[in-house]
Amino acid sequence: MAIWFTSDHHFGHTNIIKYCDRPFGTTHEMNVAMEAAWNRVVDKDDVVYYLGDFAMDVRLVPLLVERLKGAKILVPGNHDKCWQKKDTSHRWVKHYLDAGFQSVEQSMRLEIAGQSVLLNHLPYRNEADPQQRYFLQRPIDDGGWLIHGHVHNRWKVSGRQINVSVEMWDFEPVSLDCIARIIGAGPATRAEGSNETYAES
Repeated sequence: MAIWFTSDHHFGHTNIIKYCDRPFGTTHEMNVAMEAAWNRVVDKDDVVYYLGDFAMDVRLVPLLVERLKGAKILVPGNHDKCWQKKDTSHRWVKHYLDAGFQSVEQSMRLEIAGQSVLLNHLPYRNEADPQQRYFLQRPIDDGGWLIHGHVHNRWKVSGRQINVSVEMWDFEPVSLDCIARIIGAGPATRAEGSNETYAES
């Protein structure tokens, strides 16, 4: 059994192709390619931690989850109906569970490479910028490692933040071994793999 991390597929979202310069001509082409990329690396007995923004149309969720390999744990993002700032009523949590996610957790921790690592859709808040979008929903930087999504192609590693948005990883989930190597190498002194064309979604 292997463990994987990924986020921000935005299945069914036409405009994300333009926003994040994705190499697809149509939404259908994108959906098919991303499904294939997932199933190319994930086995049926693996576990995938999904860090938010799965599908733009909630009706697509059960259709897609069924076709993607592995047991899937959802840490919702701002485009998921069960996210903390949206209606987190039992109805929407139940929708994602019924669709095939094993659990829905607004935030969680795992031990990786001897570190207690936070999993959240959003990167750390910038305390100097209280006008930052989703400021109150962002985790507070406690000096530990964070695996997140949301920023798409803005950076791959920034300090102790590891971005698992699909754009930065050839649309494939990221292995636990890869995450452990990044943590073992220590924090990035700059935003590695940065792309200044990013616009926050």
